Order: sequence, then structure tokens, then C-alpha cells
Amino acid sequence: NGFNANSLNLSDHRGRYGFNVAARAELDFANSMYLDTELGLLNLGWKDRVSYYYSDYYNPDTPTGDYTETDYTQRMNAYYLHLPIHAGYHWSVARRCAIYVDAGPYFSLGLFGKAKTTDHIKNETHKDDTFDQIRRFDWGLGARLGVELAGHYRLGMGYDFGLQKLSKYSSDKNNNFTLSVGYMF
Repeated sequence: NGFNANSLNLSDHRGRYGFNVAARAELDFANSMYLDTELGLLNLGWKDRVSYYYSDYYNPDTPTGDYTETDYTQRMNAYYLHLPIHAGYHWSVARRCAIYVDAGPYFSLGLFGKAKTTDHIKNETHKDDTFDQIRRFDWGLGARLGVELAGHYRLGMGYDFGLQKLSKYSSDKNNNFTLSVGYMF
């Protein structure tokens, strides 16, 4: 997994690599369509550096000319119980090779995680539970594209577009790019 916290700016909200370990069930229909779901443990992580100076000189209530300096780094890891439910289609392109595409909603429930904030000015570190700072429940839309070899092996990529804001104070969402390898029984 590669998490980007709804930002393409590589200096802020940088995604950290994670993983998704899951079991998947698929219901095939006669016309190459299928319905699938998987239940897995999803790890998402991110890092954010905040550094700025704030002057209250322009504040009409207290124009004292004082300033505040802020410089901290925050790292978070979140582990979710992840449940995507997708509808898809298989295309046979060779005797033992097929391309698949699927899409649908996903739901995630936060299980546990750690947050670490380092204040670079005060040289202090604070550790906390991730879900004290972000919402525990997440949902959104996902899509996958890949190839199935020999009827069992799957190589694919996918993207989950989060629709739930991480917190009421932020507009960031869980947007996650995934590369996957799987074996179907």
C-alpha cells in the first residue's frame, strides 16, 4: 500500500508504505461477471511536517507584534479491518490468462494504531493512540485492475478513494494505492 492522505504534494502528508493481508471470496456468474469481497488487515501510515511562524501584528484584537514559532513532525500508523465489496468482469486474452477489472464500495473499521509527534523547538516527543486523533470508521470507493494467470495467480493494482474525512478538523481522506499478489483456490 502507498497512502497519500489526499495530497499530491510530496513535501507534506507523505504516505508511508503499509500492507494489506486478506482472504477473498468470489462468486462467478455465467457471463464472465463476478461479485467479490475480501476481509483483511490493512495498515496505513503517514508522516507530516508542520513548520511556520505566526505573527499577531495583523490581528486587530491584540496587535502586539509577538510571533509564535511552530515546527513539529507527526508520524501515524493505523490498522483497519478492511472490507471491500466489488463487482467485476473477466476477459480471457489467452488460454490461461485473463484480465480482470472490478469496482465498488469499501468499509474500514480502525482497530489500533500509534501516533508520535516530535516538537523540534522544545525537543519533546509525545506518543498517543492514532484513533484519539482521527476517526475510527472509514468508507469510500475502490477499483482494481489486474491479470489472472493459470486460473489461480493474480497480479493487480488498485486504488481506494476515501469519502470520509479523517477528522472533523481536517479535509484529508484515506486515499490508498495498492499493488497486490494473490492466489485463488
